[in-house]
Amino acid sequence: MSKNLRLKSVVLFVVLVLSSAIGVFPIVAPRLGIAHPVWLLEKKIKLGLDLRGGVHLVLGIQVPPETPPAGKQTIVNEVIEIIEHRVNELGVAEPLVASQGNGDEVLVQLPGVTDVDRAKTIISTTGTLDLKLVERGPSATPDALLINGSLPTGTEIVPAREEPGGGMAYYLVQSAAAVSGTEIRSARPSLDENNRPSVSFTLKPEGGRKFGEVTAANIGRPLAVILDGTVQSVANIENRITTEGRILGNFTQQDVQDLSLILRSGSLPAKLTYLEEQTIGASLGADSIRAGVIASVAGLALVMGFLLVYYRWSGFNAVAAIVVNLIIVLGLMSYTGSVMTLPGIAGFVLTIGIGVDSNVLVFERIKEELEDGRSVRAALDAGFNRVFRTLLDTHVAALVAAAFLFQFGTGPISGFAVTLSMGLASNLFTSTFASRTFFELAMATVRIQRLSI
Repeated sequence: MSKNLRLKSVVLFVVLVLSSAIGVFPIVAPRLGIAHPVWLLEKKIKLGLDLRGGVHLVLGIQVPPETPPAGKQTIVNEVIEIIEHRVNELGVAEPLVASQGNGDEVLVQLPGVTDVDRAKTIISTTGTLDLKLVERGPSATPDALLINGSLPTGTEIVPAREEPGGGMAYYLVQSAAAVSGTEIRSARPSLDENNRPSVSFTLKPEGGRKFGEVTAANIGRPLAVILDGTVQSVANIENRITTEGRILGNFTQQDVQDLSLILRSGSLPAKLTYLEEQTIGASLGADSIRAGVIASVAGLALVMGFLLVYYRWSGFNAVAAIVVNLIIVLGLMSYTGSVMTLPGIAGFVLTIGIGVDSNVLVFERIKEELEDGRSVRAALDAGFNRVFRTLLDTHVAALVAAAFLFQFGTGPISGFAVTLSMGLASNLFTSTFASRTFFELAMATVRIQRLSI
């Protein structure tokens, strides 16, 4: 065996082992009860919404009609950024948040989410926080807060958070906020003096300065914490407060976690409405996976049968190249953290067809060279060398198309484009490098004089 062939064999072996370890092993190890490191299982291919189940939401952004196009786009971008931050902190794996329609709609896909109501609340809560001085209240009715039947200048009436088993309450507060949510630097769950869940927040330096001035001048007066137009809690100012504060109320642990998340992500610049909601069950995803696997195996079996019948012993070479191709694609998807969707499975099956097409081009060229009287070695060299440019052109053209699908498509279309791109890159490697190495290894070990093709 020549030094060049030995080097090519080592490269092919290393690529195959790494791809199998990253792409195949995390899938089969749990099923077979094989001991496996946790970090390797974390590389397992992630499933998309249509395979894993989850929530599909379409939200409308209520942008004021008089907003100019540039301002509208800014609002949409801010909404998408804030929603992404919120769903990422929810721990959702590979969420999809993208604009659609005329730019005033947001598509949100959350694979694996089961608590739909909580996810919807966190996504759509505006998150506008204000700390305002209380003038009067609480009162059971708004009218009782009026003075001589009218609302005092510079004040407003705000409803309180409805307590379980209690009625509504209202407060008369100053219209101008002592501190707003834009001044919050961080928020986190905590416990109050009675070990009840609360939210502690830290203000930015400028917000701390303003808050210190207001609290120092109003010691003994009540201060209301208002979230999205609802009073969450009211407490008397006992001393000067600067950068640290706390929101109290009849909260559960889940409430304070969600409220902290909303405050950390910032307030939405526009109100959101739900236009569409679909919940995809995990059982439907399992059925899709099963159908996709059956289709892939059936397609691979038919292709293998054709290659073995038509190209005889050389068909084993093509089959080996296609199998290596699929293993490499799985490895690439696992390593890059790509998400497998149902259209992605279609791209996976299409990769099999592309592999067959590439092998047919190479093998037919080799047959022509053999018919012209060339030796086996010369026919193999000429076949692979002369077809390589054709394969390169076709694969690059297909990659360009896949790039446009990925750039302008969303969700399933992007998933198909990603799988197809990886399949194209891998197939170019296996149909030229791997297949040729297999032939050269056979010639070096068996020393065949006549090629069965």
